[in-house]
Amino acid sequence: MNEKEEREKATKRYYIPVDGKYYETTKEVYEVYYQMDRRERYLEERDLKKGVVNFCDMGDSYCSAEEILSDKDTDIETEVMNKILMETVLEAISILDEEEKWLIQELFFYGKSQRQLAKECDIPLMTLNCRKQKIIEKIKKYLKI
Repeated sequence: MNEKEEREKATKRYYIPVDGKYYETTKEVYEVYYQMDRRERYLEERDLKKGVVNFCDMGDSYCSAEEILSDKDTDIETEVMNKILMETVLEAISILDEEEKWLIQELFFYGKSQRQLAKECDIPLMTLNCRKQKIIEKIKKYLKI
């Protein structure tokens, strides 16, 4: 840097807005102010994307805290049934041999496609599909479906 640039940098002034007026501050205060300002805008943008509503922004509309905080999409009965079903399916999977468990895990738990898995195992796609169908039938028989 030459001397002129150093002088300009040393004499640079920093301003922050307060109540519509700009006030001169130090570089440190200026940086902290704009860092906090950017953080606040980021949080507002994130909340807007996720659909978060500020409790204070609800205005004068009357509703109880229970109504606000309860999740209308959550059905306890459905959650319990899903949990029971999941436990039952996991129990059914436990009766499978290791190769069958591995195949079910790869397809249903890790989300691999049959084509991808057939290529990894170096077996024809139809062979893999038949194995999967046999395993599913075995699980259905265990579950008495």
